[in-house]
Amino acid sequence: MKPLLILVFALALALTLSKPITASRNKGCRDVFNNFSHCAGYIQGLGNKPTRMCCQSVTNLNAIAKHEHGGSVRICQCIEHFASYRHHPFIGERIEELPHKCNTRLSFPISEHMDCNRAV
Repeated sequence: MKPLLILVFALALALTLSKPITASRNKGCRDVFNNFSHCAGYIQGLGNKPTRMCCQSVTNLNAIAKHEHGGSVRICQCIEHFASYRHHPFIGERIEELPHKCNTRLSFPISEHMDCNRAV
């Protein structure tokens, strides 16, 4: 559990100190991080299925993608940004499995490496 807390803290600190990525200049990645962080345990390989809170967060991200202009691209770029950390313990396949495991049909692509320009 301690490595997970360190990862969450490190990501939050990095997001706070780094300048925002291109598509998220106005909103940043804070809301995406807050939602996506509930899935950290699952995408690190801890447990066989995502938690209920993780799946609710995936649903929240889907709502942002549907209702915010450019939301899909922003979410895509934020997730790609999180996954790009050199020492992240994320398992790419687990990120891609989230919609299926949470019984959700997403309105945006979700994976470790994706073309965010196609996330419209």
